[in-house]
Amino acid sequence: MDLKIKFDKSGRIVPFINGKEITMNESPFLIFLATAGMCSAVYVKAFMQQRGLPIDEVEITQRMNYNQMTNMVKDIDIIVDLPASFPEKYKNTIKNVVAQCPVKRHLAEPPTFNVITNLSSVLKD
Repeated sequence: MDLKIKFDKSGRIVPFINGKEITMNESPFLIFLATAGMCSAVYVKAFMQQRGLPIDEVEITQRMNYNQMTNMVKDIDIIVDLPASFPEKYKNTIKNVVAQCPVKRHLAEPPTFNVITNLSSVLKD
């Protein structure tokens, strides 16, 4: 499954699936998944703006590869589609910029989730 992360005219970072914007009303799970690509977009946008490079031709595709046995995401590819005019000297740097995304780092080393209600003690998953 592919998600597209785009910058709208105001520079807002917007996730799409099948050409439709993903919102919390549509799917909280897709928003959760999209945060990896959206976080990458924040870092790419900052990188581009710091160097005076346009972001209007940049698009990020987040490809989720599923394990068919578990129906869980096995791995995620972040594909940064850069314009042909993108400077050669930054092509490897942009990968390092995307690697800084804290969402990616949290998914790589996930936290423990605790469910707490006012009627019970901590339940650990």
